[in-house]
Amino acid sequence: MSIGSSSQLNSFMSPVVRLTVRLGLGLGVAMTLGLGGMAAAQGTKAAPAPTEAAQKKTVAVVLTQAKVVKDAQGKEQLLAADSVKPGDVLEYTATYTNHTGKAVTGLVANLPIPEGLEYLPKTAKPGATLVKAATKDGAFAAEPLARVVNGKSEPVPYNEYRSLRWTLGQLPANGSAAVTARAKVETVVPPAPVAAGADAQKVARSTP
Repeated sequence: MSIGSSSQLNSFMSPVVRLTVRLGLGLGVAMTLGLGGMAAAQGTKAAPAPTEAAQKKTVAVVLTQAKVVKDAQGKEQLLAADSVKPGDVLEYTATYTNHTGKAVTGLVANLPIPEGLEYLPKTAKPGATLVKAATKDGAFAAEPLARVVNGKSEPVPYNEYRSLRWTLGQLPANGSAAVTARAKVETVVPPAPVAAGADAQKVARSTP
């Protein structure tokens, strides 16, 4: 996903949660969630928001964006990111809550890193073996990413990271799980004239 774009989840296995969320500052952020299979993001128009009844039967996703600052004592604080400038650090958090009434399996979370943001190393949480990163080529691997240039392996610059993927596994009924990552603003892009919103859609398949 690029800044100011929309994303739709297409999955060949169900249930599927599809959503597009736009945050301010020109830093459109999308999360895709595949339940029971791998998900792929593709450009599309945003779908209408689901009804309240439909939301209660899905795995809901809440996305937040905050600016990371330090106070006079050097302690970190998360503040509203009403405006940003190059060099600012942003933290993105996606919280998944299972409202289906049953456990769901194969939970996969994808967080695109738009152009203009540089991923900050080792800030993806949960980390360890649960998260992998990719450049625009879409080949996911554990960080730090490496590539071969002139027959030699070299690290991939963090400003070329374009996506993070978490394999979260099972989410119990009424359970919640969250993923976070931080990125530094390199370039501020004017916001696209699209209202903030989210939509989620579920096709039933869950574990007893």
